[in-house]
Amino acid sequence: MHPFLFEIFGLKIYSYGVLVALAFLLGFALIVHRAKKAGDNPDDYLEAIIWFIIAGIGGARLFYFIWYPQVFFSNPLGSLFSQGGLVWYGGVIGVIIASLLYTRLKKISMNHFGDIVAPAAALGLAIGRVGCLLAGCCYGAPCDLPWAIHYPHGHETHGLAVHPAPLYETGLMLIVMAILLKLDRKKPFEGYTLWWFFIMASMVRFGLEYIRGDRLVWMSDLNLSASQVVSILGIVLGLAMLGWLSTQKLIRVQVANQLSKN
Repeated sequence: MHPFLFEIFGLKIYSYGVLVALAFLLGFALIVHRAKKAGDNPDDYLEAIIWFIIAGIGGARLFYFIWYPQVFFSNPLGSLFSQGGLVWYGGVIGVIIASLLYTRLKKISMNHFGDIVAPAAALGLAIGRVGCLLAGCCYGAPCDLPWAIHYPHGHETHGLAVHPAPLYETGLMLIVMAILLKLDRKKPFEGYTLWWFFIMASMVRFGLEYIRGDRLVWMSDLNLSASQVVSILGIVLGLAMLGWLSTQKLIRVQVANQLSKN
């Protein structure tokens, strides 16, 4: 756990912020590569990334304050620029809204756009979780496994061996990225890569919630956290969209065959 990397002229450089910036930079590099390969204008994606940064961080921060209003009201200005205080699904919702608005404004196919961005999003999540490990947030639940980690004095789990939950997500999201890149090479229709990202990323988050030490149960009867409920919605949405897009493709093929016969 190293929340601060170094200090310059009295300004502390947070490891979490550096890793998030790195996630965006490497993610964008992958997006540019894929956009050029697809014959798209990379500038469209550069502008979109700016939207995503604002919407993602803004959404994640907003939902954190919804869950912990006392943090905001105790220090409104300071809490806006403090380290941490980000809720995963708030960021996802923010980026989804920004994507819908941006593609509509630019008159770009949302499914095509999403196919280009999805593998980079998986890469960004993988890198960002390393920042979580260094910051000490999103920590795991107690365990007695050989690879358990120990956080230093002052952390909520000090004195306990816990799951390296952020690193689990890093590894799993790198696998998701690799799968998405492979699926994208032979995708049957636009949107295929995007909606598989929704499904796989949601599955990863749903499962990892059970070994999170900071898990907050939202639906006690079902033992589900808010993130798990959002994950279930993501899986259902992804499957529904894949089914709908597959049906639309089948209809287009049937119409084209009918027209060729006439």
